[in-house]
Amino acid sequence: MMSSDLSSSHDAWASTPPKVTRPNPCCEPPNLLGECVFLGFVAILGITCVLLCKLILWLFHIEIDFGQPAWHQWLQRPEKQDVNTWLNGQKSIINFSFAGVSKPQDTLHLRAAANENIALAFNITNSLTTASTSTHKNFLKMASGIINRPGRDWIKLFEKATSTLTAELPRDTSQPLHLAEATRITCLKVVLIDNFQISSDILPRDSLVIITDEINNQWLKAKSSSEKPAISSLLIHHLTALQRRDPRCLCWPFDQLEPEEILSMIMPQYETLWRVVMVTYILAFHLYPSPTLPSRISSVPECLGTNSLEEREALKLAKEGLRLTPSNKRIYRHTPSSSFKIKADLELMHRHPSIWGPTALEFSPSRFDNLSPLQTEAYLPYSLRPHRCPAFGGFGDRMVTCLVVAMGRVLDTKAGKVFNTEPTKRAGVVGTGRDGLEGWRYQRG
Repeated sequence: MMSSDLSSSHDAWASTPPKVTRPNPCCEPPNLLGECVFLGFVAILGITCVLLCKLILWLFHIEIDFGQPAWHQWLQRPEKQDVNTWLNGQKSIINFSFAGVSKPQDTLHLRAAANENIALAFNITNSLTTASTSTHKNFLKMASGIINRPGRDWIKLFEKATSTLTAELPRDTSQPLHLAEATRITCLKVVLIDNFQISSDILPRDSLVIITDEINNQWLKAKSSSEKPAISSLLIHHLTALQRRDPRCLCWPFDQLEPEEILSMIMPQYETLWRVVMVTYILAFHLYPSPTLPSRISSVPECLGTNSLEEREALKLAKEGLRLTPSNKRIYRHTPSSSFKIKADLELMHRHPSIWGPTALEFSPSRFDNLSPLQTEAYLPYSLRPHRCPAFGGFGDRMVTCLVVAMGRVLDTKAGKVFNTEPTKRAGVVGTGRDGLEGWRYQRG
């Protein structure tokens, strides 16, 4: 019996594997040398990746906006470039020389590819959105014909602007005027009247409000949305409704164009106009009022189109406005044979302290009395050849001056003042984004 028990115990013991005592890792001495080598390797790898990324961004002129003003980013970069070298690089993007192309079909393709979302948001086909040389030439011919039309009545356009702004003022003087909305309505009405010679009777306020709001919303979607934007049916509906009003008020070709064709014509003018007009008005009449302003603009609108000394003085108001608020803050291009989109920072070119001095962010039309060669080279409100804006040559400056002075006459500083319901980062500097101007109001009294 005992022998059997012992045998069974022996068999059980033999079949049970011996316990292996594993060393406690916590009790092992640390391998400091190995850890230091590993951490050093990770640090070197990280630094190499950062430098490589910066090299790629530099090679392709790509900038990343982290919410700071563009010129602030540039100044904070450790690899500060010579300003002339940097300026030449920016201009090479604008004139396509960075890509080594000069044929119209090539330059149009690089521009159209960068503006694809705008074409989708408005279903427009013009020089900004087409890669077709024939479409580009036809549009340019039509736009130049409108802009260079002889006998333009600047006094009539000025009166239309002042009457529209007067009608926008709230009857209750205690209520402030929504400045952005009033500016958009006024600019669109003047552009439609000037481009198509139509009667203002077919431009009801409600339709103008919806059209301008939808254009603004669509533009913001085109610039910021990660998804492909779709055209606004509400925008098309109200443009069509304008065409179907009393035919006696219509003038060819307004009543014979598709709504998308009307947008193709007015977008390069209206959409880039209202922000310039509004910001210039705020800066010139409220934030940086000059004792010389009344005399500078006293001959407006009679002097417009006369090429006189009085006109040249008055147009400096628009020139300074376009310096601080260029119609396009960035000019985008696609790079050949790649999906990269690069930009020339026109706003920075117009505000850089190494170019414009310590008063770069201040509104001062008198700086155009005598620009330095570097300032003249950096001032490009109408872009550069081969695709310079048709408004170059006087029309753009005159239209801005006409509308800004109209605002100054109606929204007089003696009768009221402007204020911003939204906080600003820096006193004396007006945000120039399409969604950054909605807080401004004009209050009488």
